[in-house]
Amino acid sequence: MPEAIIELDVSAAWEPPERPGPAVARRRRKWRRVLLTLAVLAAATLVPAGAAAGHGLDPLYAVEFQVLAVDAAGSRILVHRYGPTGTDPVAEALDARTGRVLWQRAGRTDQSYIGLTDRVGLVQTERTDSDGAFTGYLQAFDAATGHDLWRRDDVRPVGLAPGGTVVVQEQAWPDEDDGFDPSYGNPDDASVALPQLPHHERFIGLDELTGAARWTTDLAPGTLPRFDYRDYPRISGFAELSAAGVLRNRDLTTGAVTSQYTLHLDGTIAQHWAGLPGQEVVLAAGRDGASVYDWATGRRLWRWTSELPAFNGPVPCLRVHYCVFGDSDTAVLDAADGKVLWRARGYTALLRDLGDRLLMFRQVKDDIHPSDVAAFDGGTGAVLWRRQGWFLANGYFNAPRVGGTFVWRSTSTTDAVIGQLDPRDGTVRVIGRAPDFYGTPQCTATATRVACLAIGVLYVWPLP
Repeated sequence: MPEAIIELDVSAAWEPPERPGPAVARRRRKWRRVLLTLAVLAAATLVPAGAAAGHGLDPLYAVEFQVLAVDAAGSRILVHRYGPTGTDPVAEALDARTGRVLWQRAGRTDQSYIGLTDRVGLVQTERTDSDGAFTGYLQAFDAATGHDLWRRDDVRPVGLAPGGTVVVQEQAWPDEDDGFDPSYGNPDDASVALPQLPHHERFIGLDELTGAARWTTDLAPGTLPRFDYRDYPRISGFAELSAAGVLRNRDLTTGAVTSQYTLHLDGTIAQHWAGLPGQEVVLAAGRDGASVYDWATGRRLWRWTSELPAFNGPVPCLRVHYCVFGDSDTAVLDAADGKVLWRARGYTALLRDLGDRLLMFRQVKDDIHPSDVAAFDGGTGAVLWRRQGWFLANGYFNAPRVGGTFVWRSTSTTDAVIGQLDPRDGTVRVIGRAPDFYGTPQCTATATRVACLAIGVLYVWPLP
């Protein structure tokens, strides 16, 4: 079958309407973000659709029974969906190649699906009573069989670390208040960075197969953790910063301190995140903005202040620069002094950072599904290519770990096609089509298959 390539006419310029005001800042920690919502779900209804080679762009198979979430790892696709009326929800593992049901396990309506590896899957059960008291547990199951492996009570998941480690936060001090301190400003003002009230925190690294603790780290009140994510829930780094400015980097497999530095801080910290190698970005409480510090000397290199939402940057980008994602543009900064090198005007949603270029979506007023993507040269900001008319699957920041960037667009009032965006030149290779395809799909991929969920129906195609 020849490759299906769609080229779009971009000769006519397009300008967005007026942008809205600042978005509400995300104030919760990264470990509280869950990419996939409720994981509840019943016997798979697999519908073969062009399973043999040569059936064009039709799905290899489909699952058509109120699927709510999908993930993939190794050679398996895991679906979560409602069961028949009056029964418990169900999770099922499918052989990615054939769609054959490998196993099925009962779920609960108060469970949230956390993630899947080649060896285990994780679900979280959590409740908060009227007084705010937390009760919950993390359950691990065997990805190959669906059988329960272990359970850990009174924890919340942080993420998956290298070496088969599951990092959790244990609720070891349930009576302490970990809310935000409103004395630094209005909690509804997105340009104000609020610190959390001082409280203890405990993090534990668990063996993903046994649940045994590999390491435990307790942080004193006023010390803030930092977990780095390149692909949530997969963690790439762990550090802590005390109120006195002591920065400790830790090994995710052992919890041991690997390096320690002292930063000459000025004021109360609201949050911190990793900068370029050897640098730390520290967000001060209130309106003082974010400062970039050098680890070795501890001194502040420069500070960025604006009326933008407080958590919009600067963040490392393009290997040697920093980026700030504003309300109407994206600014690329010189790492030496924080001066603006160039701006991507009108483009505020990052699709991918390829090191030598940024792939950005143009985000316009009240449009949560942008369909205008452009590539900007990292050195000059020049537009290398621009494509319109394709929507990003999964929202702005959730590109699959395998298979590249997937996009989609409607071909009728009910049908749609799925494509693969080439970041080199912006061409879109159509890899599948589906009927009854409404809204933005949630897509994931294995090494050989791409699976997209749209309004309760899961479609699976071969991955080119």
